[in-house]
Amino acid sequence: MTWSPQQDQALKAVEAWRTSDETTPFYLGGYAGSGKTTLAKRLAAGVDGDVLFAAFTGKAALVLQSKGCADASTIHSLIYRVRSGRRGGPPTFELNHDSPVAEADLVVIDEVSMVGPELGADLMSFGAKVLVLGDPAQLPPVNGAGYFTGRHPNFMLTEVHRQAADNPIIRMSMTVREGGRLSCGAYGESRVIRRDALGQSAVIKADQVLVGRNATRQSVNEKVRAIQGRDPRGPEKGDRLVCLKNNRQLGLLNGGLWTVRDVVDHDRDAIRLTVKPQDEADAEPLGVAVRPEFFAGTEASLEADDRRGFDEFTYGYALTVHKAQGSQWDDVVLFDEAGAFREHSRRWLYTGLTRAATRVTVVQS
Repeated sequence: MTWSPQQDQALKAVEAWRTSDETTPFYLGGYAGSGKTTLAKRLAAGVDGDVLFAAFTGKAALVLQSKGCADASTIHSLIYRVRSGRRGGPPTFELNHDSPVAEADLVVIDEVSMVGPELGADLMSFGAKVLVLGDPAQLPPVNGAGYFTGRHPNFMLTEVHRQAADNPIIRMSMTVREGGRLSCGAYGESRVIRRDALGQSAVIKADQVLVGRNATRQSVNEKVRAIQGRDPRGPEKGDRLVCLKNNRQLGLLNGGLWTVRDVVDHDRDAIRLTVKPQDEADAEPLGVAVRPEFFAGTEASLEADDRRGFDEFTYGYALTVHKAQGSQWDDVVLFDEAGAFREHSRRWLYTGLTRAATRVTVVQS
């Protein structure tokens, strides 16, 4: 493969770091379409030893696999192991000191902006060389994330290459990143439409709906569940949920998507569920307890003491773009609420667009 001068410089910079005594992770930044993952694969091919690929979410790990990183996994499954619960309690997770990371010559982490301090520190505790990939044009990380990206990249790929630029979604993202506006119309399989042109079927068929405001998220989730004939009083078997709070011991990550396996109990104080990660087929179901307010959209009324001891989930048919960082889906419906984010409006829309791998429908008011 022929590399551009900038890509060649990046390869040399990362290789110089990899063969040095430097223990700080190398942050390779780059815009969508600049070839970050392709370069990482090329670097991995030249390593005489074990190279591991991982990402924050199961969805992002699947995307890595689709790009040729066959054994890509989540960071969590890579560095933690299950420990049986005491006295019949739920299983928990602990750092796996026998993780393959301990013997790896290089660990490559993609979509790294969502990695927080605890997960990041645990990954670095193995002493392996860690190359992280991220896009500084995206939104700033959510609170508690950005362990690896709270600084300027060691090398920044700014050139979007011709093959990538032929992708309509990449072209749309370039227009937004460079300060342009998306006009209504078709962009290959993707399109920009007015809200009154959005049919119910487009929302139902989409792999994921993304929005800006929590009020919109709650409204879309309610409508999707109503169309599906689901109980408005609370979650049911088969409902899609999103986790809202990290819990390393239980393997819960903020932004992770889950499916309800069963509703164990539902009373005034808690809804007890068994859930399974949406993108990890071999994972065991997990028991969680959630305050009902999270499914009613009134969780803001809860005091800190009311939340203590409970897990935090809500419906995940629609997600905010902030929660969707680090994941990607083939077919996305994106409600354009960029105006709510003022100085970050362009970055918000860019981040939302680049969550789509094949097709995006942008819905303008």
